[in-house]
Amino acid sequence: MKKILSLVLISIFLLGSSAAAVSLKATAEPSREAQSKSVATKQNKLYLVPGTYMSEGAKVENAVPAGAAKLTAEECAEILTDNVYLCNLSAGDALPVPTSSRKDKNGVPYQFNGWWSIVDATVTYFDKMPELSDTLYLYADWRAELSQRKDPVIPDESTVAVPSNYMSIKRAATGKEEIITLRISGTDDINADTLGYYKPVQLYNDWFELNPGDVITVYATGLGGSDQTQSAPLDVAGNRITFENSTTTANNTGTYLKINASDSRTLVYRATQKTQQFRIYIKFKSNGAEMLVYMEPKN
Repeated sequence: MKKILSLVLISIFLLGSSAAAVSLKATAEPSREAQSKSVATKQNKLYLVPGTYMSEGAKVENAVPAGAAKLTAEECAEILTDNVYLCNLSAGDALPVPTSSRKDKNGVPYQFNGWWSIVDATVTYFDKMPELSDTLYLYADWRAELSQRKDPVIPDESTVAVPSNYMSIKRAATGKEEIITLRISGTDDINADTLGYYKPVQLYNDWFELNPGDVITVYATGLGGSDQTQSAPLDVAGNRITFENSTTTANNTGTYLKINASDSRTLVYRATQKTQQFRIYIKFKSNGAEMLVYMEPKN
């Protein structure tokens, strides 16, 4: 398995928030073409998340004083992330330094230790505005003392962790397992599970490649109300996987995937298909017992 940095490492970033994704109102119906256009208009943005903290029972927001515009509460709610700024700098510009009035129990002010994000399952720090090929969220790393390393130490081989929501793809050609992080976004399917959020959500990922015979297993947090990551759908009576389709684009997920004959909770990319790239959208219903999957091929 590809080594994945433990999410426990993120706990050293004292004000880090859980990563969120650009909101996609994606369901099997209506138009997937309209959805794709919506995604395209929301790409190539950099969001800065300076974090919040509690002071005397009240939530206080850290700030980004320059180089970014603060989103409204409604805009933050739409992307399921609190206290967000949209960066308006050009590629190569130095990223702004956020401000915070937080102090530790000894009165020592918290200091900014850099902007970070998880890129390709690795914690990466950014000093300058990067060239963007997709939406990127950067989180402020605040510490009351900066003696710790900025770049976290890779855990031992025996300490392997995975994201909260992800796909495991076992490659048919090599037998090796690949981990692909799944992001959280909103959905306009009011019957979808919330997975612990305040409104229905879905999991999704940008383009990834499948080869004939590859086996997919989905893992998610929030199934059945649990905060543990579990394989999906839940192993309960009546569980099922539903392949969605779009009548508008004449695209049927069942064309590409089938349920694994030896494990009804895993999916197999059909041997009759060619190697190609897909986006995937996953929703849950019936308290995690039903998993709905939509695959959008890259044409």
